[in-house]
Order: sequence, then structure tokens, then C-alpha cells
Amino acid sequence: MLPSERHAIILREVSRQPAVSIRSLTERLGVSRETIRKDIEQLAQENRLNQVRGGATSILTREPSMVDRSQTNPEGKARIGARVANMIADGASVIIDNGSTTLAAAKVLASTRRDLIIYTNDLTIGSVFVSAAREVIVLGGRLDFSENATIGLDTLDHLGRYHADFALIGVGGLSARGGFTDFSLEAANLRHLMMERAQNPVLLVDKTKFGVVGQIAMKPWPRPLSMVTDAKVPADISNILDDQSIALTLV
Repeated sequence: MLPSERHAIILREVSRQPAVSIRSLTERLGVSRETIRKDIEQLAQENRLNQVRGGATSILTREPSMVDRSQTNPEGKARIGARVANMIADGASVIIDNGSTTLAAAKVLASTRRDLIIYTNDLTIGSVFVSAAREVIVLGGRLDFSENATIGLDTLDHLGRYHADFALIGVGGLSARGGFTDFSLEAANLRHLMMERAQNPVLLVDKTKFGVVGQIAMKPWPRPLSMVTDAKVPADISNILDDQSIALTLV
């Protein structure tokens, strides 16, 4: 079998399931583990899949829906939300990114903190703070119906008028090969600006984001920066956090 034929089969298998193992591919293709490993390395270098320990995963071009994300790892996201809320005092100003993990944090903040000033592009998060905050500023812009959140140049312009004590930010993925990634340039740019506009930016990254590679590489984050997660970070990803001087909190 020609290498191009093996590559086509590997890519087809990766597209059909979340991950494929070297072992299953050797059985499927009847070649050695070393051959499959080299095939995966080549395809990863060509940005056609994501190489992980023992196999490969696909490079995602679209994030799972908000409904699906909200139903995934709710316990872990709730723990992250509770820990982040403990970092924020009454009366603080907080930028909150759209997402399922940031929504979990918003719900804890709304029920445990008083007199907050909230800046968010997420309409659902904004509504969480009705009668639970001193002020809620919903950032204007084009509405992304799938996320129920605003996005685009108008959102960036609106956010650029403010500074905040904290920013609570999600990510599309975090992997050894891709680092921090996202699924659209607009989302990546907005998250980066949210970081710049806060004195204490915090990444909220639950374990389902480990190993995920989105199609957009994030720019280097502003410093200082902290990250809260609900599972032990794999060693190869931990090196990325060390290189960027990101303070890690495990809940």
C-alpha cells in the first residue's frame, strides 16, 4: 500500500471518531507501529491531524455547540466556577467571556457576591446577573446565534472603552502541539483583548479542552496570567504553561 493510500485511510478514521490509536491503525492497515507513527508525524506536520500519545485526533474547525458543551463535564466546570468566585471580592469589576465554564462561574458569582460590575458579550451570562449586580454592560456587536453572544469589530470597539479588575476567559483548546487555540479569529481576538483589559486575567479551562486543537493559534497571552482547571494537566501541556509563566490552580 502506498503512503498516500495509508494517509487517506488514517484521515478518514480520524474524521469518524474522536481519536484513533496506533494499535488499531496497525491492525487496520497491516503495517508496523513505526510506519504508522511516521505517517501520523507527517500528517501532523502538514496540519492535517493532531498527534497525541499513542495515536491521533482530528484538528477541529468548529467548536461543539453551546448545548453540547453545557452537558459535558458539568461537575468539573462547577468546581472551577466555585474556585474562581472565591478569587473575586464584593464590588469588583469583572469581564466574563462567553462559554459553558464561564457561565458556571457567573452563576456562582451571582449567588455569592454583591455590588459587582459585569462586562460580558454573552447574553445568557448577562441575564444571570439581573438583580444580582450593581451594573451589567452587555458588549454590543453582531449576535452569534449559536453562542447567544456578540462578536466582531463592534464588540472589540465597545470592550476597548473599559478596564476591569478581573477577566474570566475560556479557550477553544489546549494541546502540546498547538498550545492555546480557538475556532475563529474573531473569538481569539476578543479573548485576547479581554485579557489586556483586566488587571487579573484568569483562564477557565476544564479537562475536555486538553488535547483539543482548534484551527486558530492564539497570540501570546498578556502577563501575569493564571489558569484554573479541574484535572491534572498532562506533562507536555504543563511545559507550555511553564514557558508562558501561567500560574496553575487545580480544583
